[in-house]
Amino acid sequence: MKLVVISPSDKKDSEIPFLINMFENGLLTYHVRKTKYSTRQLRNYISEIPEKYHSRLVIHTHHELAMKFNLKGVYISRSHKKRKIRTWFRMKWFALRKSGLEVSATVRHTENLSESESNYDYVFLSPVFDSLSGNFQAGFSEFNIKSALQNTKSKVIARGGITADKIQKAYELGFAGVAFYTSIWKTQNPVQEFTKVKNKFAELNLPME
Repeated sequence: MKLVVISPSDKKDSEIPFLINMFENGLLTYHVRKTKYSTRQLRNYISEIPEKYHSRLVIHTHHELAMKFNLKGVYISRSHKKRKIRTWFRMKWFALRKSGLEVSATVRHTENLSESESNYDYVFLSPVFDSLSGNFQAGFSEFNIKSALQNTKSKVIARGGITADKIQKAYELGFAGVAFYTSIWKTQNPVQEFTKVKNKFAELNLPME
């Protein structure tokens, strides 16, 4: 089961030390969501992370940096989708220049899952559970989710309101993975929270992808 951690939107002083610790403890996919960063700022951010972990990073902006670093993938945001032709050509260029680069996106409606089968290596479905901050409620019923996941070939990752205690439910619903944000970064000790997630995977006998 795929385990994804999404970065804080703003850099925290302790973020990279915590992140390195998570990498050392088995994290394989980290989504770098720094939408306010310039290309230079994002380049500097990536450079602060040991090179051996660059292949675990997925960037949400400034996709051209995927050609400068050995990154895991790129994420296609809503604004990228609006620039359909430009984004399409860029993805084709990436495919030619850097085979194996993963491409991901977010889907807000289950009926759109079938459209993502050939376009993305995996997609996030959000919001799956009520948010931890109380800002939004789950957008889907369990019946709707199960039915949609049974009828798509897309690799779908649960996002929104995810905690260690929600991993089993996400697995039972048929998700191929879970994405963590608030439950990791809105705590005093993100590494401790990540360890809870890792232990829950082990308890459920789920491989961490």
